Amino acid sequence: MARTIKRGLDYFPFDVDFFQDIRIRKLIKYQGGKAVTVYALLLCTIYKNGYYAKWDKELPFIISEQSGYTEAYIQEVIDCCMNIGLLSKQLFESDKVLTSKGIQERYRAICCSSRRNCLIDEYNLIDNTATVLPLQEKQTNIHQQPDTPKQRQSKATPPRHVETPVPPPPAPTTAQKYSLSINDEIAEMKKSAQWKESVCIRYQLSNEQVDAYLADFALKCDKLHTSMQDARSHFCYWLQKQLDSKKSTPPPQKTNPASPKKEKKYRPAVDSAAELRDYLASRGLDPAATDLSKVAAADSAADFAKIPK
Repeated sequence: MARTIKRGLDYFPFDVDFFQDIRIRKLIKYQGGKAVTVYALLLCTIYKNGYYAKWDKELPFIISEQSGYTEAYIQEVIDCCMNIGLLSKQLFESDKVLTSKGIQERYRAICCSSRRNCLIDEYNLIDNTATVLPLQEKQTNIHQQPDTPKQRQSKATPPRHVETPVPPPPAPTTAQKYSLSINDEIAEMKKSAQWKESVCIRYQLSNEQVDAYLADFALKCDKLHTSMQDARSHFCYWLQKQLDSKKSTPPPQKTNPASPKKEKKYRPAVDSAAELRDYLASRGLDPAATDLSKVAAADSAADFAKIPK
């Protein structure tokens, strides 16, 4: 009975220059360092089954449970991986399959090193000519008769080179130019409920606050974006700067309106009747002829001056 061919891998190599890859650097810039964890979990899921994984609606929940991040953020990282080339966007849109050319090439290299059959027949993105034959077919038969001198001479003679016609190069394909305006980009961002939810969670904002920041961004943005992902990343970068500037600016202090200064009431510095008489005498007033009630009611020096002498 033939043994079932194992397609999944028990391990896959991790290159030391992993973080020098321009696509990994873009992923970290657009989605943060924790996006590498999500991408690594995606690779483990893919290589466990072979060289591709079928899209499942439960996949964001599974990765969210393993990583601790929200499902909306997991979906945003997967979309970013497709936009920057870490995953094939074309195969995902046509067949709901997660794979890429680099994943398939790495899978084939691992199969070659472990001397396993490597036939990438479904969702193939690479050249399949470099397949590995089983080890038994590579071994020579010990019962094979040795070659005769004539056979050895025929083997030593190199075969005659036959020139094959070179096919013409394929016609260059012109990529469709990105032509969305800033208003179109803002409208697309507002339509994407999943993306807005991830922004609300990431920056601790309400849905209305995100709409207000989007409207302000449309007025202040003067950059031409190359893709929708570029526009979203630019908005997140701009939003983070706005929030940081609000945190660093101290709140305005409340100032009380200037209250009119109250005129200090004039009171003679006396503590007894004798001192009052001496005080009035020093002012040139006759204590016997001065109305002491007016002295007590004087509020200012001007009022005290009006007391009849």
